[in-house]
Amino acid sequence: MTAWTDGFVNSNGLSLHYYRTGGDKPKVIFNHGAGDDGLCWTRVIRELEADYDCILVDARGHGKSSSGKGDYSTAQRVADLAGLIQALGLERPVIGGHSMGADTCMNFAAVHPELTRAIFLEDPPIILPGEKFGDRKQEFKSEDIGKLMARYMRLFKVMPKFLATPMARKASPSYPDDEIIPWVNAKKHMSFNFLNSMPTMEMDLSAPFEVFKQISVPVLLFIGDKEKMSIVSMESAQKAASVNEKVKVVHMEGASHDIRRTRFDGYMPALKDFLKSMY
Repeated sequence: MTAWTDGFVNSNGLSLHYYRTGGDKPKVIFNHGAGDDGLCWTRVIRELEADYDCILVDARGHGKSSSGKGDYSTAQRVADLAGLIQALGLERPVIGGHSMGADTCMNFAAVHPELTRAIFLEDPPIILPGEKFGDRKQEFKSEDIGKLMARYMRLFKVMPKFLATPMARKASPSYPDDEIIPWVNAKKHMSFNFLNSMPTMEMDLSAPFEVFKQISVPVLLFIGDKEKMSIVSMESAQKAASVNEKVKVVHMEGASHDIRRTRFDGYMPALKDFLKSMY
């Protein structure tokens, strides 16, 4: 196992930071969810670095990347990713992401099919008209999600780490330290600018299926259970697959929104099989 490196590229008018495992191997780019950063993929990457050159991006306003100065739209994140791929000279890497990062990847594939060969999506924000966020028993309006997330993440950002880490462990007792510690650290590194923007971020819930229609590369879509607070319902996933025959749905039974964290045992074999088939 070689040491990871890190670096910066100038992309879309800002300094974008990334970690990289390196080597003359197939390239895979990982995009984290809101409030996380690149190192939140550590557990996954340890399983892949022997066979792939993994690039872990810090999104704008996260990790060591520059602040987005109030603009955290999908279009800007897509442009950031395109700039990174071009700056690093990558030839059609597989790209994937979780939540916000999955939203980046599906929109990226729709507008830049020439820059990627395939994408994998972990519980992206796609829901059917009329659906709400939540576990069906406790549901939330889309306009309230940003407020709730900002309140929760601000708590961990301002709380001393010696208190935040045990609290995170208590909230997710099954998660190992290579999940908990990067998660807590990411909250500390998240910019206040991003945090303050979350309550007013717009979420266009009508567009995702039109985006899927425009994707021409293979798609691996991971979904969990709505009862465990996963965003994507089986009905939404089936809708995505119905509008694009390249979409393969993998349902991880019992998984929450953090599919790889709650069903690592099923997530990794499916991801490895997908990556192997793409290369």
